Amino acid sequence: MSNRVEKGNSLLQKEISNIISNKLNDPRLNNEIISVTKVSLSNDLSYAKVFVSIYGAKNEEESLKAIKSASGFIRKELATKLKFRILPTLDFELDTSGEYSQRINELLKNIKYSSDNDLE
Repeated sequence: MSNRVEKGNSLLQKEISNIISNKLNDPRLNNEIISVTKVSLSNDLSYAKVFVSIYGAKNEEESLKAIKSASGFIRKELATKLKFRILPTLDFELDTSGEYSQRINELLKNIKYSSDNDLE
């Protein structure tokens, strides 16, 4: 990954997180905490996959739809803050890596517990 892409990922993550936290007023995002966990820019900087974690949501999919519907607004806000020649198209996805790591930890605990009981 080029230095330019890495820098773009970092800038986009910071700015998108700021916009979602401070400027989105969608009632579907009432009490949720939304964290931009990762941004993955394409090599030509025209496309960005934005991974978000949503905490406190009754329906994560509905919250994700609200964020996706605000992508035009988010891009407009980014255009005023960032000096990109081409502002990337944003694609928002739920970040499930936290759930995945939690499941792995649970499985490891069960394995450890089972092997401890077998030793007795």
